Amino acid sequence: MPAKDILIIGAGLTGIASAWALRQRGHRVTVFDAHDGPAEETSFANAGALTPSEPEPWNAPGVHWQLLSSLADPHSPMKLRVKAIPGLTSWGLRFLWNSRRSAYEAACQANFALSHHSLKLTQAVREAEQLEYDSLSRGTLKICRDAPPTPVRDGINKTLADMGLKSEILDVEETLAREPMLEAVRDQIAGSVFHPLDESGDARAFTRALARAAEAAGVRFEWKTRVLELIDRAGHIIGVRTDEEEIEVEAVVLATGHASWSLLAPHGLHLPVRPVKGYSLTLDMSGLNQRPGLPVVDEALHTIATPMGDRLRIAGTAEFTGLDRTLREDRVDNLRNLLRSIYPQIADTLLAGEQKAWCGFRPMSADGRPFIGETRARGLWLVTGHGHLGWTQAMGSGDVLASLMSGETPAIDASAFAATRI
Repeated sequence: MPAKDILIIGAGLTGIASAWALRQRGHRVTVFDAHDGPAEETSFANAGALTPSEPEPWNAPGVHWQLLSSLADPHSPMKLRVKAIPGLTSWGLRFLWNSRRSAYEAACQANFALSHHSLKLTQAVREAEQLEYDSLSRGTLKICRDAPPTPVRDGINKTLADMGLKSEILDVEETLAREPMLEAVRDQIAGSVFHPLDESGDARAFTRALARAAEAAGVRFEWKTRVLELIDRAGHIIGVRTDEEEIEVEAVVLATGHASWSLLAPHGLHLPVRPVKGYSLTLDMSGLNQRPGLPVVDEALHTIATPMGDRLRIAGTAEFTGLDRTLREDRVDNLRNLLRSIYPQIADTLLAGEQKAWCGFRPMSADGRPFIGETRARGLWLVTGHGHLGWTQAMGSGDVLASLMSGETPAIDASAFAATRI
């Protein structure tokens, strides 16, 4: 297929990954972003985890009870704010409908296939371009507090294992051998699950490094450029209107996360993606003699502690609060408490030093799967809705998008992510 002039709106993880993949196929690519550089929104200070081991969407069976109980619990890992309910009604009903067991398991399988493919591409570009982002290839450790983990031989876990998911069931001693820093909470751990293929690092540093590589390869970037609307000619999107000019191209890609709806709605496209606020707390470990050696996940709290060079990032929680960007101290306190519950021996030292708290919006789709592909409006493409799997699926999503835009057959079945389902 001949090279195209393609405009990508959004320079976060998925936007930069898409620009890279499209340029590798010879397309002429321009990226617009309203900020003065890449990775200034959701990719800025996320959990830093590349986890194909966590393909499960957040609307698992029974999620409605969790959301209802969260209304009265300020410390709930998944928190629904009353003021956000009116804006979530339509999306929320779809979110709950897709918590059916069959829909949930289908989303798990599709997400794992994309995540597994994506991790391989992340590793490949890291090696080929010598990207530096405090990467670790030591897996993740998911601790269990109430009861030892048990092998699951049936259902979705077996299906994912057949698809390539690797996991090891560890008892307490094996858990401590894998992460000696957990010795201080030995009596609170019943065992763990170790996922050796998972990786971690600084997602913002990765995005910025990949953007530099993309620019060197010929991708053009326009910073501080705000797109006001899409130019529609008889149902065909032919370009965009910015705050300064009109630009016509052969294809437009929206990699704008939850904000995509504002550009889509005027064209009768109602994207079922809503913002779900997540928090992180980054702490300075440079003065420690002993440090955590790999990411530790506490699934009961929807949180993860990720070492990044001289830093430790505690991240997680999910807050349905509309577009409220308030950095709530009680939610940050949840992360401080998680640190104390995992690493009590270093918590006071770390919390006495510099603390960088952050919150950002994950673009969460109602059915737990991202949107990748061309919409019903010809020339308009999407790559958004990844929820908590944004970095995990970024390179794979860019590759799938670039394959579809180039007339190729994607490396994985892309039908589950079709943008025509909006």
